[in-house]
Amino acid sequence: MNVKIVTLQFTGVAAVLALSSAVALGADNTVGKTEFESRCAMCHGATGKGDGWLGKGLIKPPPSIRELKKNNKGVFPMAAVTEIIDGRKAVSMHGPREMPVWGDVYRSEEKAASAARPGATTSDEQMARAKVRALANYVLQFQD
Repeated sequence: MNVKIVTLQFTGVAAVLALSSAVALGADNTVGKTEFESRCAMCHGATGKGDGWLGKGLIKPPPSIRELKKNNKGVFPMAAVTEIIDGRKAVSMHGPREMPVWGDVYRSEEKAASAARPGATTSDEQMARAKVRALANYVLQFQD
């Protein structure tokens, strides 16, 4: 086997393990931002105003998510936001579940990536929940 290939494989596995550990421990604040930008901003907009390019084509445009705290008597509804993201709580405004169930997506992705983490102590479910929490924490930063 070529030394370069082994090095690249090791580097790739190390990167996955580092990211996995950071997500699981909540140490990487960029995870929520990255997830939002790649999965949510297209509908909810880059700053959560509901003005994403894809949202304009939906039957019901996505609402601003900047006033969740304001609309909940000054308390950010972390549990509700987490449940919406991971799919445990339906959103009537979405009608039929137009918003993807990111918890299912994360679990599926983590299951596929777990082959790169032999012996890891973090389960696919824990990793998925950590990503959902990171995303919910990022949404918290948008609050007006």
